[in-house]
Amino acid sequence: MEAPVRRLIRFSFLGAVLGCLTTLVSPAAQAQTLSGFQVNRYEPTAAGEWSFAVDHPWYSSTRRLAAGLTLDYAHHPLMLGVTNAGGFSETRPLVGDLFIGHFDFAVSFLDRILVTASLPLTFADSGDLAAGATVGDPRLGIMGRVYGQPFSSVFSVSVGAQLWIPLRAMTSAISATASDQQVRVLPKVILGGVWRWLMWSATAGFLYRQDAAVANLPVTVAADSAGHVGSELQFGIAASYFDAQRRFSVGPEIVLATTATGPSAFSRFGTSLETLVGAQYNIARLVQVGGALGLGFVREPGTPDFRMLIRIAYAPFRKAEKDTDGDGIPDSEDACIREKGVRTGSAMNNGCPPSTLERDRDGDGVTDLHDICPDVPRGATPDPDRRGCPLSAKPAEVPTDKDGDGVLDKEDACPDVPKGPQPDPNRAGCPSQDSDKDGVIDPLDQCLFEPAGLTPDPARPGCPLADRDGDGVPDPQDACPDKPGAPSPYPKRNGCPGLIEVKNGQIVILKPVFFATAKDTILPKSYAVLQAVADGMQAMTSIKRVAIEGHTDAQGKFDANIDLSDRRAKSVMKWLVAKGVEIGRLEARGYGPTRPIASNKSAAGKAKNRRVEFHIIDVPAASQAPTEKAN
Repeated sequence: MEAPVRRLIRFSFLGAVLGCLTTLVSPAAQAQTLSGFQVNRYEPTAAGEWSFAVDHPWYSSTRRLAAGLTLDYAHHPLMLGVTNAGGFSETRPLVGDLFIGHFDFAVSFLDRILVTASLPLTFADSGDLAAGATVGDPRLGIMGRVYGQPFSSVFSVSVGAQLWIPLRAMTSAISATASDQQVRVLPKVILGGVWRWLMWSATAGFLYRQDAAVANLPVTVAADSAGHVGSELQFGIAASYFDAQRRFSVGPEIVLATTATGPSAFSRFGTSLETLVGAQYNIARLVQVGGALGLGFVREPGTPDFRMLIRIAYAPFRKAEKDTDGDGIPDSEDACIREKGVRTGSAMNNGCPPSTLERDRDGDGVTDLHDICPDVPRGATPDPDRRGCPLSAKPAEVPTDKDGDGVLDKEDACPDVPKGPQPDPNRAGCPSQDSDKDGVIDPLDQCLFEPAGLTPDPARPGCPLADRDGDGVPDPQDACPDKPGAPSPYPKRNGCPGLIEVKNGQIVILKPVFFATAKDTILPKSYAVLQAVADGMQAMTSIKRVAIEGHTDAQGKFDANIDLSDRRAKSVMKWLVAKGVEIGRLEARGYGPTRPIASNKSAAGKAKNRRVEFHIIDVPAASQAPTEKAN
């Protein structure tokens, strides 16, 4: 376990111990139940989190800091009532309406530590114990990542602790319903992760809190109806639909607590169960806004029957870097993207498992990571200035093979290019050339400067089948060999004029694809041309992969256009897959207004720019491509 994590765990348990000691060293507090306590039970998660009450911590790979305000309205959080055989009957509100603002701040560093702070301020309240505007106990917190990344791993573990500073112990000016008289400490464990569109988290903790009862009851209120609080077990669970690309989340949260000390310990009246359903959205990767509604199903003092939350925070949201193996090292820096590893600082093995760092290709006892001559044993007289090198081997004399093809650089005519499975017989260490780039090397290509194309001639390697009209359908299969047309699975229409053509590396559609305004919904009048594309791809199986590109005009916001074009391209791909085109032959991406084909200054030009294109991006080597047949 890394040193920062060990320190964090020690801090968490130290905080818990300090909380207990604070209570133990106060004989008066131990001798009797304290009078008054912070009534409101809601404690906001760190500013910038995608949850409201159940922690799902972020660290500096997501954002470095966040600050905001959580507005909290609670209805009937503290009720007067009578306990009888039928249960608890509410009679009047001690605190009927409670409106609080929580000022929140959070900062993360080392991509492992999150420090938080929250200050509650009561704006207004009502009921027999209403105190008006007042400040509550400030809360300080710290969390640390022990395993995984909450926003890039399916499973992660964090630990932390929170500490409340009792302002009422310092001044009597603070309301007895807004503050405790003793320090509160809450160590906790947080599990969480993201799997596809599901963001989940679960928490468990123990709140160390001095037993206390409602203070300053009106003379008309029976003393035995006062509520009690004490140390308690707390649990939370949350699950939400989370879209990192569009930056929003929506889902439920459940918080359960049960008192472990005092007269209400582990009883119906010392247990609370509150649920929240909320949604949040991050605007322009800078400002996060959200709202939630909640109900208290099982209630103890401080749990309202209804709650409403509104959050706003400055929370710069970094674009998450892909981390395939979930080791905390992004793929762009990871030399082993499919194996969990460690940071080494070397581009050769950064992010690789420790076992791979022990490789020793030349078997001289110096691992490749530290060996200046990894392919030359250091021998009986190693060079003291160059680890892993023999003393006799000067830098210019050490044989090298940069491309690793078995031909030493001094003899290799292509030292940076492996010779491959079919080397050039006339140039040592070089692969045979393919002048026309059709996958057939020159020594075997019977049409050296003419690509074999989509329909290679099986009798003449590297040559295309005859295609007089140049529509991509060879003459033996073309029902209209002298008229450019489109491929079709129906022999009598194969190669005849239709709604598409195959030319210049594209499936060219002769009619545009129409969508609902500002949406990715395909209109029915475009089904015919998309069906022609599907028929063409099913007829020409030599087209291995097609890129569907979505484009827009320049009207509107740039990011919105990129997003709309991307959704439209994916909508077309989904339509083609539904019509029988294998999904592995398709990919889709939106480019928004970045690739115009006409001026955006006229309506006609904008209409041309709003388009969908089909680009052929993967054609097999001619020597392996089958002859096309329209059945």
